[in-house]
Amino acid sequence: MKFNHLFYDSHVNFKSISKKRIVLSVLLGLLSAVILYSFYDVLRETDRMLFLDFENRPIIIPESERKLYNLFFAAISMVIGNSIGISYLFSRPQKAFSRRNNKRNRVLNDQAFLGPTFLHWFTKIWFLFCVFASQFMGSKFIDNFLWPSILLVIVLYLDSWKTLISIIKKNRWKIQSIHLIVFVVLTFMLSHVNFIDYKSLDASMIASNPAVDVPSSLYLNDNYRRYYYDNLVIKMDFDSKNRVSLFNEENEHIEWYDLSKVVLDFNEYLYNSSRTLIRLRANKNIPVKYIKEFELQLLEMNQWRLVYEVANNDESTASYYNNELDKHISPSLQDAFTRIGEPPRVPGWDFYKDQKFQDTLSVYISEGIKIDNREIPLNMLPEKLKSHINESSIIEYIYGENVTYQDYIDVLSAHKTAAWELRATENFDKIDSVIRRNIFSRDKKLSAEINRITSKYPFRITERFE
Repeated sequence: MKFNHLFYDSHVNFKSISKKRIVLSVLLGLLSAVILYSFYDVLRETDRMLFLDFENRPIIIPESERKLYNLFFAAISMVIGNSIGISYLFSRPQKAFSRRNNKRNRVLNDQAFLGPTFLHWFTKIWFLFCVFASQFMGSKFIDNFLWPSILLVIVLYLDSWKTLISIIKKNRWKIQSIHLIVFVVLTFMLSHVNFIDYKSLDASMIASNPAVDVPSSLYLNDNYRRYYYDNLVIKMDFDSKNRVSLFNEENEHIEWYDLSKVVLDFNEYLYNSSRTLIRLRANKNIPVKYIKEFELQLLEMNQWRLVYEVANNDESTASYYNNELDKHISPSLQDAFTRIGEPPRVPGWDFYKDQKFQDTLSVYISEGIKIDNREIPLNMLPEKLKSHINESSIIEYIYGENVTYQDYIDVLSAHKTAAWELRATENFDKIDSVIRRNIFSRDKKLSAEINRITSKYPFRITERFE
């Protein structure tokens, strides 16, 4: 005997769904996908504008990474939009004595979980985690999270397939294939839409917080002072009129004659001028004469040490700090620049002149590097300098007319590499590492050994312009 279910009906009759409702569900799904995609686009750009990296540089997303982000957001938005469209298509007012359609209720429950529940989780956890992580991982974020993101989209789309399979009986695979093709096409179309003019935002952020294009260096053994709380950072870059200018960390313009006031004010802020270390963040294309003029002004203020900031190519740490080259300013710069009304010389200014060196190696820096009128490739320069790094020799840098800051850093890096390799033959690197790990131990024996090795292989230069 056939039992009539008075309050149960598992049949889905597509003929009972009007064409108007089908069109409205499609439009509602597409509109929801567009709104959701625009929400993610705005949220990403808003979050990006709120943060600078640790060098006060704007966070700029490369075009290749932006396309991947857009494609991922578009796919997620299309899946949720598809869910909303299906929910609207099968939703009907339920009367008290109407038959209960469990299949329709199951479809609605599945889409309710896929839509609002997943959207809530994704926005709070996945999206915000990815935004914060991507800012500090660079392109490595793409490598680490690309496959999980792809799998997430596939799983969500297959969940919508499960719903369609349960209600479509005729021409199932044909309809599913068409649905997949339309989904992919619409996803790619949506991913090419940018609701925010991010290029204008990038330009305005770079104008407000310009990134200085510092020089590159292969020598990284000075890269140990990575905290800036007690350092004065001075930027040197080209201004809007292509003039070399000085700026503070907040990108406020500093006049050259006000440099001494800036240093003195910073010393007073620290209450201990001996801890002050000047960090120069300069554009690599600046003529070297401006760098040396800056050094001379520091020397006249009894600032003997200077740190050059150089590029950090490690994407996982590049947003935290630049690499560095540590240097003692050469007092020979006093003779390289003429002064009207010379300030009083600091103690020990002419100690190079008081010493008698048996050998002086002149390194001519212009469009290339020349020693004894022979051009030396940069990769061979460290070996060439090693024979002149000793107690009785000194190396002279001679700058040509068109020498840039990068040219100077190349030679300085090679020079420091040569000195380091010579010192490493007597375990200088290991002793130096032990002292740095135990900065409060004050081991006199190790300190004496360090002084002996550095005296045997000194890093000494004089500088002049051709």
